Amino acid sequence: MKKNKNIPIVNPQLFVKDYFDHALMKEDGFNINNLVPKEQHCFFSLSTLEASTKYISLPTESVKITYYEFIFITKGYSLVTDNLNEIKHTKGQIRFVAPGKINSIKELSSDIEGYYCLFDQSFIDTYSGVSNLLNTFSFFDLDAFPVITLSEQQAQFFAFVFKKISQDFVENFNNVKPIICQYLLSIFKECNLYYEKINQENKKLTSADRIAQEFSRAVNKYYLSKRTLSEYAELLNITPKHLTKSVKQATGETPMNFIQKMLVLEAKVLLKETTQSVAEISYQLSFEDTAYFSRFFKQNTGITPISFRNKK
Repeated sequence: MKKNKNIPIVNPQLFVKDYFDHALMKEDGFNINNLVPKEQHCFFSLSTLEASTKYISLPTESVKITYYEFIFITKGYSLVTDNLNEIKHTKGQIRFVAPGKINSIKELSSDIEGYYCLFDQSFIDTYSGVSNLLNTFSFFDLDAFPVITLSEQQAQFFAFVFKKISQDFVENFNNVKPIICQYLLSIFKECNLYYEKINQENKKLTSADRIAQEFSRAVNKYYLSKRTLSEYAELLNITPKHLTKSVKQATGETPMNFIQKMLVLEAKVLLKETTQSVAEISYQLSFEDTAYFSRFFKQNTGITPISFRNKK
């Protein structure tokens, strides 16, 4: 597959436009509105995997999405990449994707079944009445492992809820948006309990833990524009010294390590997934010059940007 100059940034309309077989959809009489929300803002859409995935042209190139999505598989599997990590998503698992994540679809099993849902933050904010509620769910963090394996009982419950949401979406969407929002939040809260249990081993959060979590989420959101401790301390309404002490106590790492890891990840994705030169990537990531970027990359990875790009 030919690489793009840049990683494409796509909304739902662009993704369906560029990566779906429209001739086959027309031949089958498939209603494209089942996949693409009409709204560009405050939108929600739900489709079954078995109804829509047959029209995707595989493999897809890596794209950076502007919306939230989750995929629940009840049969079969998919092979995808998530920020360069290859993931096999199988039956009984739910995968979460947040805006800014870089993804591609490599393979879908012929027998795949389940649900594919996409929405934006405004939909949740509007119909829940709470601003930025999605930021409280750690599986939407850009550096989080995005797949949760459900128990058989959970999978059966989720399948029932998704079937209900699907029916409401098709039959009476305009009148039941607040109800659908509450269904989604129930699913997210259930998943978050499980996710936190697995990743924190039921550890009771200390003040340092909470600050470290808030800092991590802030870095996920602002790492391209904010590079200093004072900027993040101001966001969290604490002093840089308190931020450093809390993050170090909770994670064993310094705050700067988190910022640097996110920059390295973005650099790796750009080096592998685009044809941009090292100088162009350096400029995009707001480094002072190419030499400084190259030193930064080697200090954090052990190899130069060019060596990483050429590495098989």
